[in-house]
Amino acid sequence: METNVRLPPCVFDALAAVMAKQGASRDATVRRLLAEHVERQEQEHPDDRLTHISTVLRYPPPPRWRNDPRQDRPLRLRVSTDLLERARAISLRLPGQYQRAFRDYQGRMLTDAVVTAVAVAEPFTDELLDGLLPLLRHRAARNLWRLAAAALCTGPETELLEAAADVRAATAWTSDTMLGEDDQRLLAVVTALEEDVAWHSPARFQVVANIARDLLTGPQADANEQLLQEEGEAWNELHQDTLHADEEHRAYLQRGTTIYDWSGRGGTARRHRHQRPRFGLDRRAVVADRRGLHLLRPRPAHHRHPVGLPPGLRAPACLVARPLASPTAAPQPALGPPPGPAPQATDPRPAPRRTRPPR
Repeated sequence: METNVRLPPCVFDALAAVMAKQGASRDATVRRLLAEHVERQEQEHPDDRLTHISTVLRYPPPPRWRNDPRQDRPLRLRVSTDLLERARAISLRLPGQYQRAFRDYQGRMLTDAVVTAVAVAEPFTDELLDGLLPLLRHRAARNLWRLAAAALCTGPETELLEAAADVRAATAWTSDTMLGEDDQRLLAVVTALEEDVAWHSPARFQVVANIARDLLTGPQADANEQLLQEEGEAWNELHQDTLHADEEHRAYLQRGTTIYDWSGRGGTARRHRHQRPRFGLDRRAVVADRRGLHLLRPRPAHHRHPVGLPPGLRAPACLVARPLASPTAAPQPALGPPPGPAPQATDPRPAPRRTRPPR
């Protein structure tokens, strides 16, 4: 199978160095590096697999405008379909990213596999990557991104996170099954905001780069990567300090970003995650486009229709999302006329025309 990935120029320089050492063509070198990388990572625990820092930073970034020049170059891959699927399966996918999505929400799993495979064989760097710890484990990479999400957390999300923290503190020794329905729903919504429907923007990736410069450079880089990977008490304190940072520290974390209120994306993610338990949808029912995240009707699979229409526009009954019945629920009757007595038959002939009586 033939496909393409887009890589920074420094990766091509490292790939050329590997080709020169091995005396092989580019296609053969890429196939070998990718196959060896996939085989190694499949033996590791999913949280311990390797990723490259450029994947977390989404570097190089895609052009924001149609006529902007690209900072990356295409690399053609000629490998088997099976190897491509295995490479995607062992690669990093940040919370809220999917293989097929719009702009910032699109994952780079195959690109991550190629870049990481080359970096293991031949380290590379450039002006932006210089000094950063190049390889991270998956859990450390996700927690680095969670720090950036906390630094750029919106008002609607903060309200939910604080409410969830209060619930967890009050029910620390209570089983999840003993929680009330509202508390269970709140915790499920917060978990999904951090995972399934987390929102993305260029600002969040800029904040990731800022935090990476603070944590993953210098002599403490390896120790800080271990802190992110362990996800212990030190990590929790760092995450809470970032989430509740004062204005001065938050401005420091957000340096290089434009002044913009991202509450629209945060509120959209919160609203759609509230709707998902109501409609019984899985993560494939949430898609992203230029208008943000949208909830889609799960059935039938071939006919997708957004839930929520402009005022005054009514969807046909067959397209309206309805709660999914449990397997043990009684079968629902098919759509039809409302219950009640059948309407009386009427004479199909038009009524006679009334005329003025004779005088």
